[in-house]
Amino acid sequence: MFLGQFKYTTDTKGRLTIPVRFRPALASGAYLIQGFERNLTVHTSENFHGLAKKASALSSTQPEARAVRRVIFGGATDVVLDSAGRINIPAFLRDYAGLDGEVYVVGVGEYFEIWRAEEWEKQLRSVTDPEANAQRFTDFDLSTG
Repeated sequence: MFLGQFKYTTDTKGRLTIPVRFRPALASGAYLIQGFERNLTVHTSENFHGLAKKASALSSTQPEARAVRRVIFGGATDVVLDSAGRINIPAFLRDYAGLDGEVYVVGVGEYFEIWRAEEWEKQLRSVTDPEANAQRFTDFDLSTG
């Protein structure tokens, strides 16, 4: 499970250090895909293959299904950790997410996200709003009692 948030910097070649605690889950490879909010998501091979199987089952006769497939497959690449624990983010994905310098790596359970620092800071304001969170926990029935 991917937990926590970490601030890093991409280098001029588009490489990003992955948190040490995340690396074992990526040992057999990973997939980097476009996120929904101009961010990137990193999935283990197992998780991505499950997602790909579901996407592949969608009907190619439906326009929205084709759009989903384009996002998942057209906006994806496989990545491997180098000896320094970094992944290389291709230019087309760096451009999509606006990554050029400081970024946040944010665990969200079964995958993690990569955010441009300024965009994550906006998200962080939203996800730390007590009133909004109370409503979210109610809406999604996440009560612990």
